[in-house]
Parts: sequence; structure tokens; C-alpha cells
Amino acid sequence: MNSDERGPGRLWVWLFRRLMPADHRDAAVGDIAEEYHLRCRRDGRTAADRWYRRQVARSAGPAIRRWLGGFARRVKTNKGEGETMGIWLGHLRLALRVLAKRPGFAGVVVTTLAAGIGITTALFAVFRGVFLQPLPLPEPDEVVVVMQAGSFGCCGPASGPDYVDWVARQRSFDGMALLNPSSLTLTGLDDPERIYGTYVTPNAFRFLGVEPEIGRALTPDDQVSGDAVVLHHRLWTRLFEARQDVLGQTLEIDGEPKVVVGVMPDGFDVPSPWLGTRHHEVYLPISPTALEGSRGNHSFPVVARLSDGTSVESAQADMDRIMAELADEYPQTNALRTARVFTVHEYLYGSVGDQLVLILGAALLVLLIACANVGGLQLARAAGRETELSVRAALGASRRAVAGLLFSESLVLAVAGGTLGIAVAYASLEGLRALLPPSMPRIEDVAMDPTALLFALSASVFTAVAFGMLPAVLASRSDLASGVRENGAGTLAPRKERLRDAFIVGQVALGLVLANGAGLLVRSYAEVRGQEYGFRTEGVVALSLNPQGPRYGDWAERERYVEAVSDAVRDVAGVTHVGLVTRLPLSGGTNGNVQVEGWEPRASNDQGPLVEVTSVTGDYFDAMGIPLLQGRLLIADDSIAGAVGVVINQAMADEVWPGESPLGKRFGFGTPPPWLTVVGVVGNVRQWGPEQAALSQAYFPFQQGWSASGFLTVAIEGDAARIVPELRR
Repeated sequence: MNSDERGPGRLWVWLFRRLMPADHRDAAVGDIAEEYHLRCRRDGRTAADRWYRRQVARSAGPAIRRWLGGFARRVKTNKGEGETMGIWLGHLRLALRVLAKRPGFAGVVVTTLAAGIGITTALFAVFRGVFLQPLPLPEPDEVVVVMQAGSFGCCGPASGPDYVDWVARQRSFDGMALLNPSSLTLTGLDDPERIYGTYVTPNAFRFLGVEPEIGRALTPDDQVSGDAVVLHHRLWTRLFEARQDVLGQTLEIDGEPKVVVGVMPDGFDVPSPWLGTRHHEVYLPISPTALEGSRGNHSFPVVARLSDGTSVESAQADMDRIMAELADEYPQTNALRTARVFTVHEYLYGSVGDQLVLILGAALLVLLIACANVGGLQLARAAGRETELSVRAALGASRRAVAGLLFSESLVLAVAGGTLGIAVAYASLEGLRALLPPSMPRIEDVAMDPTALLFALSASVFTAVAFGMLPAVLASRSDLASGVRENGAGTLAPRKERLRDAFIVGQVALGLVLANGAGLLVRSYAEVRGQEYGFRTEGVVALSLNPQGPRYGDWAERERYVEAVSDAVRDVAGVTHVGLVTRLPLSGGTNGNVQVEGWEPRASNDQGPLVEVTSVTGDYFDAMGIPLLQGRLLIADDSIAGAVGVVINQAMADEVWPGESPLGKRFGFGTPPPWLTVVGVVGNVRQWGPEQAALSQAYFPFQQGWSASGFLTVAIEGDAARIVPELRR
């Protein structure tokens, strides 16, 4: 089946049909279907789908106006053509007087509804802000990330040479850009400042379709010179107070001067799979040497924009073809690797959206239970109102008038509950930000915007109908005049007793479902909170250390700098241990497959156990409280070339040498590898987050040069408020 034959989706077709006037509904549906298929062939299915949805949205306004006009005509009474809303205003005034005489009942109902509507609205605001909100880019559905998969699973970054081949051989993208997101240090200011930025191929700004706010974007010439930087609006505002004369000024980034050539607008960002909750504040041209590096150095995520008419599926097939060619040409590095294409929205927010849908569903169940509770209260209250309603009927009130009065009371309660619910939603939003994981993307952008308020209004209308329509319908179908004779004692009629029982059964059923789900959620949360992370979480301070620039171009200079800073920190009163690590626990890491001595030689670098690589120095294990289980910790002699000693974690010992002592065993990266000797085994640490079990991990001496930057881990005793400022100095 061709893509244009599938149509825009049954839901959108049904919505459009319902929004059209009945007298020419079929003709309108046929016309829009014909135009949709024409646009599919001309612009592609993605563009045609967006056009169809815009037509549905534009049809909603006229449909609402037609409905309101029909409603106004239907509510006219037989007291005169000019009286359209008078009877309803009378019902509302009477409902207010009746409810004012029952403040306890009204207070319970309003509070119940406010809690249900408020919590549901707050969760909807989070769901919309985190998941539903599109990326602030033109045609965001066409922007994709291209990652690699292999024996390690999915997904990982690409290498520079692979990217160059992708660009040369692809047939599906308007452009592909290589990224290298990094933590950077702004120097030359009063105080050095750590920021997050990315090195990027200059073509990214062109195919993403966003122009700089002032100045220009990066160019290929900037890649050669390497001395240009584009600022984000946030940094421009924070450091330069949004001054126009920022262009041409020099910033020192990682010790090297960079000339400001442009500023990207607020709301824009180059999408990166590693952004998380961060934002890029600077954009730097990626060095040509990164594109010419080792094919086995997989360090760079790739973003791209689909060509017109190209689907994600066809782009995936195109990348499968390219990766098969590269596997034949470079079996040592590419034999077991594939590429995966995702929309940026799916990659960044898909799993978060699934979690939020479950939470929002639970909140909607709470709202349904609230409606059932209120409906039960209404039916119970009806026992005491049979005589009152019967008297109204005896005095000439029609069934429609009695039903209108009851529904008006429900409407007043729902509006009051919705109004108070908005206040509850505003208050709940701050609490949700504190409760939800700080790693949740875009959580800081969540706000009670007009869409969230419209949701609250819709929830109020829903509740009014849900708990108010049934009593009104029952009243319109009852023989109210006989109520004076039969129900003077204030008892429920048999039919209403059955309905009350049905409400109770429904409440219990919904409550059991919600309680079961809440129990599972609490259990999962308790399990995550109760997990042993494998390190101390109190009495430890982490300080970022990033010696960069010409002054630290020599590795020996960096090492001396690290030693000098470590010695100065040790001299601070209250400090007990000082160590250095390249990646802190729970923050991800770097990994690679290893060759184990005595195993069959591997045919590809992607074969063998996958091992996390971390460099440490000093008292890192003591500072973090990571226990030594076998052997010894690292010493200075372990950094000698040709006889490098490493410490591994228990997970690696169990995976590679189960039932054996790993001490003295050897493994290595590369083919053939320089061998590394295991000198000790330490406890497991969760490196990739609290939910991810500990993986195999090897700790190298920092002097081996796996990374030039890291984090000082400082164990302290005493008053942290006094010690931490001294550490910063």
C-alpha cells in the first residue's frame, strides 16, 4: 500500500466529518480526501498529514459557533421569542440559594472536585510541557537523530569517518550534522564558569532552518580557523545584557580565545541525544581532525533532517544499506554495527511520555472516583429532596424545569470546584517539579499555560455532566407529583437505590484499580530509592576540574595541576580524603569491548565483554566509600607503560571470570590489545543512573590519559557550610 493510500488516520477523518455541517458533510469529506492524496504525492505524507490536521483545527471554530447557535435556539422557552437564557439564569440563581443553605454539602463537593481537577490539570501541564510540546524548530517532525547499535545494544554515537561516509552515500536527508557536546570552562571573567556547549558541523544551522538573532551562524571557514563561537540567547543575556556590540568580542573558552560571530534566538537549540535537562549555551565549529580520526572512536551523535517526502522508515532502509557497505569495507570496526534512525522527539521524550501517560491515567482515575463520590452524594441527597421537588411539580414546575434546576446546581458546584482546582493545580505544579526526577527533560519549562487552563475548564464541564446529568435525568423521568404521597418519609425509590448501589460498586472497582496501581508504583519507587548505589551519598563534595588551553597542552602540566589542587584541598580543615575521577557515579560514562587473555581472538572490536572505562587517582575509593573486596587499590607503579594495573568491580569479575579469582588476569582494548593486569576488585557502583544495575567497570590510573578533566571527590567531616566555600577558593 502506498503511503498516500493509508490516509491521515481514522481519528482525524472522523473528527473532520463530525465538524462539518450535516447537509454537505459527505461532499466536504470527499473534497478534503482528494486534496490530501494530491499533497501526499506532491509534498510527502508527513506534510500532507500536517495540512489535514490544520484543516480539522480550522473547522473547529465554525462548528462550535454552529453548536452554540443551535443551543441558544433550543433553550428558548414558550414564554416568548425574546427569552433565550432567562430561565437558565433563574435556575442558576435558585441553585446558588439552595446550595447556600447546605454549606457543608457544597463544601465537601467543591473540595472533592477541586482536588481531582487540580491534580489532574497539574499532571496534564507536565505531560504537555515535557512530551506534547513540539521542538522549537521548523517542521520538527522531520528532524531525526542517527545513532549506532551493536553488541552493546542501542544506542551509541558514531565515529567521524563513519559520519563522512554517511554524508557521501545517503539519499534520504537534506543535511546531516556531527555533534560533540561538552562541558566547557569560560575563563577571562571575574570567576571561571562551567557551561555546556557543543562542537558542531556548521551545516546544522542551515538545515535546522533557524537564523541567528544577530550576526551570523558558523561557516566551513570557521572549521579551519577554529576561532569563532556562536552564543545562545541565554548566555548573551546573562553575560552581555543582550548588548548588540557583542559581535566581535572575544571570549576565552577552555583557555583559548574565541570571537563571537552570532547569537541564536531564545527557544532554539541544536537537538542532542545527550542534552537531558541541559541547554547548549555556546556553539563551536567542530575540528576537521574529528572527522578524520579513528573509525573505532565512537564519540559523536548525529542529527539530520529528512528530505521532502522521505519517511523515517525509508531513511532507516537507506542507513541499513550504508552500514552493510561499511561492514564489508571495514569489518574490524563495523562488522557488528548498525544504524538506527529516530525522530528527535521520540528519542528524547518517548520513554518519558510513556511514564507520564501512566501517571496521567492514574490522575484521571482519581477524577472519575471524585465524580463517582459526588454522584453518590447527589443521589443520597435526593432522598431528602423528594418532597421538595414534588411540591415544585405540584405548584406547576415542569419536569424540564426541575431537571434544569438540578443540573444548574451541579454546574455551579463544578465551576466552583474547577476554579478552586486551578489554584490547586498552580500549587501542585511546584510540588510535582520537586517530586519528579531532576533528569526529566524540559521539566523547568512546564507552566500553567492557556492550554492547561482550557483542560481545567474541560474537566469542570466533564465533572458537571458526569455527576450532574444523572440526577437531572432521573428527575425528568419521575412522577414527581406522586412523590408527595409516596415519598414523604424521604426514602429513595427502588430505581434510585439500585443506581446508588451501582455508584458504590463503580467507586469500589475504580478504587481497587487505583489502589493496586498506586501500590505497584510505590513499590517500584521504594525499590529504586532503596537500591544500594555502591558509594557514600553524604559527606562528599564533588568539584569540577578541567585544565584546558595552551598552558595545559602538555600532559605533565595537567598532572602537576591536578596534584597541586589536590594537595591544596587536603590542607583544608575537615577534609579526610581527596580523589579524582573522570565520570561521577550515576552520570553515564565511556565504554568499550575488551579482549580477554586466553579467550579466542576476536574478529571485530565490537566483540567481547562491554566494560565501562573510568580513570581515578588518589583516595577516590576511600572518599566515595567504595569498598575494596580483593587485592589492592591503585598505586603509582600501576601507571607505568607496558605494566598497567587496573582495578575492576565485582560485576566484571563475575561476568568475565565467574568462580575464579581475577587477580593477575589480563584483558585489553583494541586488536591486538595492550594488556592490562587486574590488581584489585572493588564493590559495584551504579554508573548509568539509579534504575540501571551496575555494569562491568574498570578503573585506570588517571596518568594513563583517558581524559584531561574530571571531578575532585572530597570526603569531609564537620560543618559543610564552612568547608565548601574554602574548597571553592
